[in-house]
Amino acid sequence: MSEDLILVTGATGTQGRATIRALSRLNVRVRALVRSITSPVAQELRNLQVELAQGDNPSSLGLALCGVTRIYLNVSPSPTDPEAETRHARNVIEAATQPGSTVRTLHESFPGWENSCEFSKQYWLSKATNVNQVRTSGIYNCIILRPCTFMSNYLQPLAPFFFPELLSTGVFRTALTPNTPTMLIGPDDVGRFAAIALTNSEQLHGREIDIASEALTPPEIAAALAEVAGRPVDAQYMEKPEIDRLARESHVIWAQTYFNEQSCKVDVEKLTAELGIRPVSFLDFLNAHQRHVKASFGTL
Repeated sequence: MSEDLILVTGATGTQGRATIRALSRLNVRVRALVRSITSPVAQELRNLQVELAQGDNPSSLGLALCGVTRIYLNVSPSPTDPEAETRHARNVIEAATQPGSTVRTLHESFPGWENSCEFSKQYWLSKATNVNQVRTSGIYNCIILRPCTFMSNYLQPLAPFFFPELLSTGVFRTALTPNTPTMLIGPDDVGRFAAIALTNSEQLHGREIDIASEALTPPEIAAALAEVAGRPVDAQYMEKPEIDRLARESHVIWAQTYFNEQSCKVDVEKLTAELGIRPVSFLDFLNAHQRHVKASFGTL
């Protein structure tokens, strides 16, 4: 068992849980920061022999960080409180830099692209603020991991937000062009990369690393979904007037228009060679979660 104790924030979310599972496989001690230690997801983490800590205010964080040597900082925006994300990150960083703190590694995860509709302006301003807080924290080792688009965005429970018609009708309606690639990454691979970064922080100190598995166009994404779901999935493309109208209101549509101009680009072969992880392809991800895919598309 490693002498390190790693605090994972956002522990009950997709990235947090994947990171905890990967760290547990490496025999690393983990403490999970959760909103409620009695929630079902928190209890699942406890079954992995993970310590639980509750709360994100300064007083509770002081206790949560006792004995911690490394932090996985994974904070999320709130649709009702624009300042919540940066406040949470600031509270964690300030607690980690108090006199007597044993923290020597700070690792943050956030996507590697940006855009600027009204919600997105606040979203990316918060992300930029968080990154700056990490860079200027004074903690010895700081690493920033930037995952691209999650493969799970095309399944329940996320797909209705990103692609409202996809699961119910099989229509993959998008502002992307037919030739625009989307860099994809599986949530479990995010956890694997995070675990490697956290346990090799001296070698990766100061790095900002984009992670992805492969780049697929809308027709390729639709074909993979159709193959595993067992039903037709048809990529349909919005016309410019509709895109212009929706992009003023929708973070998702604006992001897609940004991808048309400048998508996240990752040298996957170089990434694999350097960190020793071969991320799964989209089709392999879907096949590994075939039951969930079919349940999402109503073909189970």
